[in-house]
Amino acid sequence: MSQLRKKDVFPYVSFYSRRTVLNEATGHSVPHHHDFYEVFIVEEGPILHHINGHVETLYPDTLVLVHPADYHFFSRKDQAPAQFFNLAFSQEQFEQAKKLAALCAPSTAQTPLADKVTLTHELSRLLLRRMKWLRDVTNPIPQEVQTTEGITLLIDILVLCAVGSGNVNLNPYWLRKACSEMRKQENMVQGIARLVELSGKTQEHLTRSMRKYMGTTPSAYVNTIRLERAAEELATTERPVFEVMLDVGFQNTSYFNKLFKEKYHVSPRKYRAGAMAILGKTE
Repeated sequence: MSQLRKKDVFPYVSFYSRRTVLNEATGHSVPHHHDFYEVFIVEEGPILHHINGHVETLYPDTLVLVHPADYHFFSRKDQAPAQFFNLAFSQEQFEQAKKLAALCAPSTAQTPLADKVTLTHELSRLLLRRMKWLRDVTNPIPQEVQTTEGITLLIDILVLCAVGSGNVNLNPYWLRKACSEMRKQENMVQGIARLVELSGKTQEHLTRSMRKYMGTTPSAYVNTIRLERAAEELATTERPVFEVMLDVGFQNTSYFNKLFKEKYHVSPRKYRAGAMAILGKTE
Protein backbone atom coordinates (compact mmCIF):
# COMPACT_ATOMS: atom_id res chain seq x y z
CA MET A 1 0.00 0.00 0.00
CA SER A 2 1.42 3.40 -1.02
CA GLN A 3 1.77 5.69 2.00
CA LEU A 4 2.55 9.39 1.81
CA ARG A 5 4.38 10.68 4.87
CA LYS A 6 4.46 14.21 6.21
CA LYS A 7 8.22 14.10 6.60
CA ASP A 8 8.53 13.47 2.86
CA VAL A 9 5.70 15.64 1.52
CA PHE A 10 5.96 18.78 3.68
CA PRO A 11 8.79 18.35 6.21
CA TYR A 12 9.53 22.04 6.84
CA VAL A 13 6.08 23.65 6.98
CA SER A 14 3.00 23.17 9.12
CA PHE A 15 0.52 23.10 6.23
CA TYR A 16 0.82 22.05 2.61
CA SER A 17 -1.64 23.06 -0.09
CA ARG A 18 -1.80 22.49 -3.83
CA ARG A 19 -4.14 22.21 -6.79
CA THR A 20 -4.61 18.91 -8.63
CA VAL A 21 -5.93 18.82 -12.19
CA LEU A 22 -7.30 15.61 -13.72
CA ASN A 23 -7.21 15.61 -17.52
CA GLU A 24 -6.69 13.18 -20.37
CA ALA A 25 -3.01 12.75 -19.50
CA THR A 26 -3.63 12.40 -15.75
CA GLY A 27 -7.11 10.91 -15.62
CA HIS A 28 -6.65 9.39 -12.19
CA SER A 29 -4.32 9.55 -9.22
CA VAL A 30 -2.39 6.65 -7.71
CA PRO A 31 -4.22 4.86 -4.83
CA HIS A 32 -2.66 5.85 -1.51
CA HIS A 33 -3.10 6.74 2.13
CA HIS A 34 -1.05 9.02 4.38
CA ASP A 35 0.00 9.65 7.97
CA PHE A 36 -1.55 13.14 7.98
CA TYR A 37 -5.00 14.68 7.51
CA GLU A 38 -6.16 16.56 4.48
CA VAL A 39 -9.18 18.52 3.33
CA PHE A 40 -9.97 19.35 -0.26
CA ILE A 41 -12.52 21.45 -2.11
CA VAL A 42 -13.74 20.51 -5.57
CA GLU A 43 -13.23 23.45 -7.94
CA GLU A 44 -14.34 21.81 -11.17
CA GLY A 45 -16.10 18.52 -11.67
CA PRO A 46 -17.72 16.16 -11.15
CA ILE A 47 -14.91 14.09 -9.63
CA LEU A 48 -15.04 10.44 -8.61
CA HIS A 49 -13.52 9.97 -5.16
CA HIS A 50 -12.63 6.31 -4.56
CA ILE A 51 -12.33 5.93 -0.78
CA ASN A 52 -12.25 2.88 1.48
CA GLY A 53 -13.81 0.59 -1.08
CA HIS A 54 -16.64 2.73 -2.39
CA VAL A 55 -16.98 5.61 -4.85
CA GLU A 56 -18.45 9.07 -4.24
CA THR A 57 -19.38 11.52 -6.98
CA LEU A 58 -18.30 14.98 -5.85
CA TYR A 59 -19.44 18.23 -7.40
CA PRO A 60 -17.97 21.75 -7.27
CA ASP A 61 -18.09 23.48 -3.87
CA THR A 62 -17.90 20.17 -1.98
CA LEU A 63 -15.54 20.08 1.02
CA VAL A 64 -14.14 16.67 2.04
CA LEU A 65 -12.16 15.67 5.13
CA VAL A 66 -9.75 12.75 4.64
CA HIS A 67 -8.40 10.88 7.69
CA PRO A 68 -4.91 9.32 7.94
CA ALA A 69 -6.25 5.75 7.69
CA ASP A 70 -8.39 6.47 4.63
CA TYR A 71 -7.26 4.73 1.43
CA HIS A 72 -8.27 6.74 -1.61
CA PHE A 73 -7.65 8.09 -5.08
CA PHE A 74 -9.40 10.28 -7.65
CA SER A 75 -10.62 9.88 -11.22
CA ARG A 76 -12.67 11.84 -13.73
CA LYS A 77 -16.37 11.17 -14.29
CA ASP A 78 -17.47 10.85 -17.92
CA GLN A 79 -14.14 12.34 -19.07
CA ALA A 80 -15.24 15.77 -17.79
CA PRO A 81 -12.60 18.36 -16.76
CA ALA A 82 -11.92 18.11 -13.04
CA GLN A 83 -9.75 19.80 -10.44
CA PHE A 84 -9.61 20.25 -6.70
CA PHE A 85 -7.52 22.13 -4.16
CA ASN A 86 -6.30 20.41 -1.01
CA LEU A 87 -4.78 21.35 2.32
CA ALA A 88 -2.66 18.80 4.23
CA PHE A 89 -1.78 19.04 7.92
CA SER A 90 -0.38 16.85 10.67
CA GLN A 91 -2.37 14.88 13.23
CA GLU A 92 -1.00 17.21 15.90
CA GLN A 93 -2.34 20.27 14.06
CA PHE A 94 -5.71 18.55 13.70
CA GLU A 95 -5.96 17.85 17.44
CA GLN A 96 -4.90 21.40 18.30
CA ALA A 97 -7.47 22.90 15.94
CA LYS A 98 -10.18 20.54 17.21
CA LYS A 99 -9.64 21.71 20.80
CA LEU A 100 -9.70 25.36 19.75
CA ALA A 101 -12.83 24.78 17.64
CA ALA A 102 -14.59 23.42 20.74
CA LEU A 103 -13.70 26.63 22.59
CA CYS A 104 -14.98 28.79 19.74
CA ALA A 105 -18.18 26.77 19.29
CA PRO A 106 -18.79 24.62 22.42
CA SER A 107 -21.75 22.80 20.84
CA THR A 108 -19.34 21.17 18.36
CA ALA A 109 -17.25 19.46 21.06
CA GLN A 110 -19.35 16.28 21.12
CA THR A 111 -20.53 16.44 17.52
CA PRO A 112 -19.12 13.89 15.05
CA LEU A 113 -17.40 15.54 12.13
CA ALA A 114 -18.92 15.13 8.69
CA ASP A 115 -16.49 13.80 6.11
CA LYS A 116 -18.28 15.72 3.34
CA VAL A 117 -20.00 19.12 3.36
CA THR A 118 -21.71 21.01 0.54
CA LEU A 119 -20.71 24.68 0.72
CA THR A 120 -22.29 27.76 -0.74
CA HIS A 121 -20.34 29.01 -3.74
CA GLU A 122 -19.36 32.17 -1.85
CA LEU A 123 -18.05 30.24 1.16
CA SER A 124 -16.20 27.83 -1.10
CA ARG A 125 -14.43 30.73 -2.86
CA LEU A 126 -13.50 32.29 0.49
CA LEU A 127 -11.97 29.08 1.85
CA LEU A 128 -10.12 28.50 -1.42
CA ARG A 129 -8.57 31.97 -1.27
CA ARG A 130 -7.29 31.25 2.23
CA MET A 131 -5.93 27.84 1.19
CA LYS A 132 -4.18 29.41 -1.80
CA TRP A 133 -2.63 32.04 0.44
CA LEU A 134 -1.01 29.25 2.46
CA ARG A 135 0.35 27.79 -0.77
CA ASP A 136 1.69 31.07 -2.13
CA VAL A 137 3.04 32.68 1.03
CA THR A 138 6.82 33.06 1.02
CA ASN A 139 9.49 34.85 2.97
CA PRO A 140 9.63 37.31 4.63
CA ILE A 141 6.34 36.06 6.17
CA PRO A 142 7.39 34.31 9.42
CA GLN A 143 6.57 30.62 9.81
CA GLU A 144 4.54 31.51 12.92
CA VAL A 145 2.20 33.65 10.82
CA GLN A 146 1.60 30.83 8.36
CA THR A 147 0.95 28.39 11.20
CA THR A 148 -1.49 30.76 12.90
CA GLU A 149 -3.42 31.37 9.68
CA GLY A 150 -3.44 27.65 8.96
CA ILE A 151 -4.83 26.80 12.41
CA THR A 152 -7.46 29.55 12.10
CA LEU A 153 -8.54 28.21 8.70
CA LEU A 154 -8.63 24.66 10.03
CA ILE A 155 -10.82 25.71 12.98
CA ASP A 156 -13.34 27.20 10.56
CA ILE A 157 -13.30 24.03 8.45
CA LEU A 158 -13.80 21.75 11.47
CA VAL A 159 -16.74 23.84 12.67
CA LEU A 160 -18.27 23.50 9.20
CA CYS A 161 -17.75 19.73 9.34
CA ALA A 162 -19.41 19.58 12.76
CA VAL A 163 -22.39 21.63 11.59
CA GLY A 164 -22.72 19.49 8.45
CA SER A 165 -22.56 16.17 10.30
CA GLY A 166 -26.31 15.95 10.71
CA ASN A 167 -26.59 14.63 7.16
CA VAL A 168 -23.98 11.90 7.54
CA ASN A 169 -24.69 8.24 8.27
CA LEU A 170 -21.56 7.16 10.14
CA ASN A 171 -20.28 3.61 9.77
CA PRO A 172 -20.18 1.63 13.05
CA TYR A 173 -16.69 1.29 14.50
CA TRP A 174 -16.66 -2.51 14.09
CA LEU A 175 -17.39 -2.13 10.37
CA ARG A 176 -14.74 0.55 9.81
CA LYS A 177 -12.19 -1.57 11.64
CA ALA A 178 -13.03 -4.77 9.74
CA CYS A 179 -12.83 -2.99 6.38
CA SER A 180 -9.54 -1.38 7.34
CA GLU A 181 -8.04 -4.71 8.42
CA MET A 182 -9.15 -6.33 5.16
CA ARG A 183 -6.72 -4.09 3.27
CA LYS A 184 -3.82 -6.04 4.73
CA GLN A 185 -2.53 -8.46 2.13
CA GLU A 186 -2.78 -11.51 4.38
CA ASN A 187 -6.48 -10.78 4.97
CA MET A 188 -7.35 -9.63 1.48
CA VAL A 189 -6.31 -12.89 -0.18
CA GLN A 190 -8.66 -14.87 2.09
CA GLY A 191 -11.72 -13.08 0.74
CA ILE A 192 -15.23 -12.79 2.17
CA ALA A 193 -14.78 -15.46 4.85
CA ARG A 194 -11.99 -13.43 6.41
CA LEU A 195 -14.06 -10.21 6.28
CA VAL A 196 -16.90 -11.98 8.12
CA GLU A 197 -14.41 -13.26 10.70
CA LEU A 198 -12.89 -9.81 11.24
CA SER A 199 -16.33 -8.23 11.66
CA GLY A 200 -17.37 -10.59 14.43
CA LYS A 201 -20.87 -10.65 12.92
CA THR A 202 -22.83 -13.13 10.86
CA GLN A 203 -22.50 -12.81 7.11
CA GLU A 204 -26.15 -11.73 6.91
CA HIS A 205 -25.59 -8.96 9.50
CA LEU A 206 -22.40 -7.86 7.73
CA THR A 207 -24.17 -7.75 4.35
CA ARG A 208 -27.07 -5.68 5.72
CA SER A 209 -24.69 -3.23 7.41
CA MET A 210 -22.48 -2.80 4.35
CA ARG A 211 -25.52 -2.14 2.18
CA LYS A 212 -26.87 0.38 4.69
CA TYR A 213 -23.68 2.30 5.50
CA MET A 214 -21.49 1.80 2.44
CA GLY A 215 -23.89 1.06 -0.40
CA THR A 216 -22.01 -2.12 -1.30
CA THR A 217 -21.80 -5.84 -0.50
CA PRO A 218 -18.99 -7.91 1.04
CA SER A 219 -18.10 -9.51 -2.30
CA ALA A 220 -18.09 -6.16 -4.13
CA TYR A 221 -15.97 -4.60 -1.37
CA VAL A 222 -13.41 -7.42 -1.48
CA ASN A 223 -13.18 -7.14 -5.27
CA THR A 224 -12.78 -3.37 -5.00
CA ILE A 225 -9.90 -3.42 -2.53
CA ARG A 226 -8.19 -6.19 -4.49
CA LEU A 227 -8.47 -4.17 -7.70
CA GLU A 228 -7.20 -1.02 -5.97
CA ARG A 229 -4.20 -2.91 -4.61
CA ALA A 230 -3.55 -4.41 -8.04
CA ALA A 231 -3.73 -0.95 -9.63
CA GLU A 232 -1.25 0.37 -7.09
CA GLU A 233 1.15 -2.50 -7.74
CA LEU A 234 0.87 -2.09 -11.51
CA ALA A 235 1.53 1.63 -11.24
CA THR A 236 4.47 1.47 -8.85
CA THR A 237 6.26 -1.84 -9.53
CA GLU A 238 7.45 -3.90 -12.50
CA ARG A 239 6.06 -7.19 -11.20
CA PRO A 240 4.32 -9.36 -13.85
CA VAL A 241 0.57 -8.80 -14.15
CA PHE A 242 -0.16 -12.48 -13.44
CA GLU A 243 1.89 -12.33 -10.23
CA VAL A 244 0.09 -9.17 -9.10
CA MET A 245 -3.27 -10.81 -9.81
CA LEU A 246 -2.46 -13.82 -7.63
CA ASP A 247 -0.99 -11.69 -4.88
CA VAL A 248 -4.20 -9.72 -4.35
CA GLY A 249 -6.36 -12.85 -4.26
CA PHE A 250 -7.69 -13.42 -7.79
CA GLN A 251 -7.26 -16.89 -9.29
CA ASN A 252 -8.89 -16.45 -12.72
CA THR A 253 -7.15 -14.26 -15.30
CA SER A 254 -10.26 -13.64 -17.42
CA TYR A 255 -12.31 -12.64 -14.38
CA PHE A 256 -9.56 -10.36 -13.11
CA ASN A 257 -9.17 -8.64 -16.49
CA LYS A 258 -12.96 -8.22 -16.79
CA LEU A 259 -13.33 -6.60 -13.35
CA PHE A 260 -10.23 -4.45 -13.81
CA LYS A 261 -11.48 -3.07 -17.13
CA GLU A 262 -14.93 -2.40 -15.67
CA LYS A 263 -13.37 -0.31 -12.90
CA TYR A 264 -10.53 1.46 -14.74
CA HIS A 265 -11.82 1.29 -18.34
CA VAL A 266 -8.53 -0.16 -19.60
CA SER A 267 -6.76 -3.49 -19.34
CA PRO A 268 -4.17 -4.02 -16.58
CA ARG A 269 -1.33 -3.73 -19.11
CA LYS A 270 -2.65 -0.47 -20.55
CA TYR A 271 -3.19 0.86 -17.03
CA ARG A 272 0.46 0.15 -16.22
CA ALA A 273 1.60 1.79 -19.45
CA GLY A 274 -0.46 4.89 -18.67
CA ALA A 275 0.86 5.11 -15.11
CA MET A 276 4.43 4.79 -16.31
CA ALA A 277 3.85 7.51 -18.89
CA ILE A 278 2.60 9.83 -16.13
CA LEU A 279 5.69 9.02 -14.04
CA GLY A 280 7.98 9.50 -17.02
CA LYS A 281 9.02 5.85 -17.22
CA THR A 282 8.93 3.29 -20.00
CA GLU A 283 7.81 -0.31 -19.69
